[in-house]
Amino acid sequence: MNNIRNFAIIAHVDHGKSTLADRLLELTGMVEAGKHDEQMLDRNPISRERGITIKLAPVRMRHQYRVSSIQYPGKENKTSILDTQYWILNLIDTPGHVDFSYEVDRTLACVEGVILLVDATQGIQAQTIANAYKAIEKNLVIIPVVNKIDLPSAQVEETKKQIVAFLGIKEEEIFSVSAKTGQGVKELLETVVEKIPSPEENIQHHVFSNVSESLIFDSYYDSHRGVIAFARVFAGELKKGDKVKLANSEVEFIVNEVGYFNPELIPSEKLNQSEIGYVVTNLKDIHQVNVGDSIVDLKGIGKPLPGYKKVKPMVFASIFPTISADYLNLKKALEKLYLNDSALQFSGIYSKALGAGFRVGFLGLLHADVVRERLEREFNLSLILTPPQVEYKGEQGQIEEPVVKIMMITPNDYLGAVMRLAQSYRGKFITMDNKNKILLSYEMPMSELMSDFFDRLKSVSSGFASLDWEFLRYDKVKADKLVIMLNNDPIEEFSEIVVVERSMEKAQLITKKLRELIPRQQYEVRIQAKFKGHIIASERISPFRKDVLIKSGKVIGAGDVGRKKKLLEKQKEGKKRMKMVGKVEIPKEAFFKLFKR
Repeated sequence: MNNIRNFAIIAHVDHGKSTLADRLLELTGMVEAGKHDEQMLDRNPISRERGITIKLAPVRMRHQYRVSSIQYPGKENKTSILDTQYWILNLIDTPGHVDFSYEVDRTLACVEGVILLVDATQGIQAQTIANAYKAIEKNLVIIPVVNKIDLPSAQVEETKKQIVAFLGIKEEEIFSVSAKTGQGVKELLETVVEKIPSPEENIQHHVFSNVSESLIFDSYYDSHRGVIAFARVFAGELKKGDKVKLANSEVEFIVNEVGYFNPELIPSEKLNQSEIGYVVTNLKDIHQVNVGDSIVDLKGIGKPLPGYKKVKPMVFASIFPTISADYLNLKKALEKLYLNDSALQFSGIYSKALGAGFRVGFLGLLHADVVRERLEREFNLSLILTPPQVEYKGEQGQIEEPVVKIMMITPNDYLGAVMRLAQSYRGKFITMDNKNKILLSYEMPMSELMSDFFDRLKSVSSGFASLDWEFLRYDKVKADKLVIMLNNDPIEEFSEIVVVERSMEKAQLITKKLRELIPRQQYEVRIQAKFKGHIIASERISPFRKDVLIKSGKVIGAGDVGRKKKLLEKQKEGKKRMKMVGKVEIPKEAFFKLFKR
């Protein structure tokens, strides 16, 4: 156990976590330099293309490094003479995006230390601080690292000052590396061995020797072997044939196989206390195996490890195939993604305008975008995705909306613009911390955050501001459904719950856009927005009109006003009858354009 080091890499999006993991794999001889894919632990092609880690990736490295003794942090009188030169390093490359913050939190519960990576060209960002706070709460050893020092735009000294001010450490404790070129990575790897404590230092209160407790920090579905859980053994051991259960969901199963990540799955005889590996459960539903749940023995001695919560979708959107015949293909595609994504939820819906589709729940906007792209690329589907909306709670006429805490980091030059923006999106100021870059905290309704707030934030700060958020609570709010009607016929796809303050703005935006997008018909089309029983916005699309007063190039009834009026009235009556029986044709292009608002 003394020779094990469990650690994770945490950082803001695109600060170089997966590239650093590549260099560590090369240094430990797991892969040969230049003969593997870049960002090797990012298996999903979308992850690689976008440069963001969507799913965490563990790997077990065997490192040859000799030291005579180790001084344990906080244990001044305890050193350990080590007579071996091999070390087991369990590394977990974590996602950097806020949508996957719970997976990061559970990962940090499985390790003793972290590498906190900061991009020298961008400095400390919102997710850097959010992840660092999670590590500090769990009393993990933090190794601060400035990355991308090889770039001409790197501001190494400035970034180090930010880290010193944030963590309250000495500048000498900060490593400067280039994950791309490998500069400084060897020294960082040696520091991981020396500074991060062995799991022995982190073992907790287990009185009984036969207690078995393991924490699940991720999972995926294998069509042949069922759900494969990623776990850290905190007490006892796990081996093939063990009868165990999931502490929170009460699901029982027999362990089919255990092993390590190499990063491929390598079977082993057992997983010992403090080791990280995989467990083949043979369960057929990934939604039974939740991140944060604990694997315990059936005797009931083991207890669920703290920190578990059921992850729920935070935003919802409707997905429709552009070709109606693709409905069954979309259903099969969603079912396949559902098998591997424990956060995904979906149910069938029917729309008069778009036909059959699905209402899908996501963790956040990135999660929604990734799922949409996977459906289109991996399953060759053409889709319409309605704007993501948050879930309101309503009881006895009282509506509650989800409220989040947002954390923004901005340079001083843009402070005023960022604060004005937050206030215009119904943000309530909480705190401001001024250290090199300014950290602002606000409470904000999630519906405002899910609109174009992030785009506007990047715009007013010239791209320098960053954002992180976490769910707080549900608050009572004055809101109702904004119903969009075409010729008095409600169109559900365009209707949504909005707060009173936003009702007029939203109503005018949608009605005006629809007037531009819906082509002229043979009869008049009235576009109306109804809120709390009143029409608050209206637009009109005039019909096509044939000049009935001209026939074969000659004016009919020239000079006869009565004859002219009769012909025009006759046309008017015809248009009215068409309006009564006709349906407004909305081309699917209109949905694409409207939903990109």
